[in-house]
Amino acid sequence: MISKETSLLILAGGASSRMGCPKHLLPASGGTMIDHIINRVGSLFSEVIVAGRSLDLNRCDVKIVEDVRPERSPLVGILSGMKASSTTDVFVLGCDMPFVKSRLVYLLTSRKDDANDVVIPVIRGYLEPLCAMYSCSTSDRIEQYLDSGGRKVTGFFQTVSVTEVRESEIRLFDPLLRSFINLNTPNDYRNYYLS
Repeated sequence: MISKETSLLILAGGASSRMGCPKHLLPASGGTMIDHIINRVGSLFSEVIVAGRSLDLNRCDVKIVEDVRPERSPLVGILSGMKASSTTDVFVLGCDMPFVKSRLVYLLTSRKDDANDVVIPVIRGYLEPLCAMYSCSTSDRIEQYLDSGGRKVTGFFQTVSVTEVRESEIRLFDPLLRSFINLNTPNDYRNYYLS
């Protein structure tokens, strides 16, 4: 286990318009995509939280959390999970990222300390906010940002302390960067997951 103060927070609240069906319910090893992710890395954490809207999950070993605000943004899912968490930090992961490696999880969680609020990978020059560590103490800053009309996940970063983890370092733990593959379309699902 990584830390008793870290929860795994899986976001499953997206519209899945490009996939055409809820991504978290796609058939996968162990049942559904959510099951696959939980089976893969859930045991590393003291608790597992799944946040979204009208989630149809049949698991008794996870906290299922409804979005606490009406805005359509992954940030609402992050906020909802933070409010439900019994830990000080959450490791956020999108439900369409089934290849996350435990070694990467260990790397990112090891960088979280009292001096930072967010630990986030930078891949191909872009921040990866849906595979990152967040302090639950940032929930008030997230709410203020949402109240101001903001929706971008990284939009509140200017109000918190952020540690970026470089791609070169991440490749030591995940050389092909498979942890960051998103299954957004039926073709993605066929090509990456079913192949």
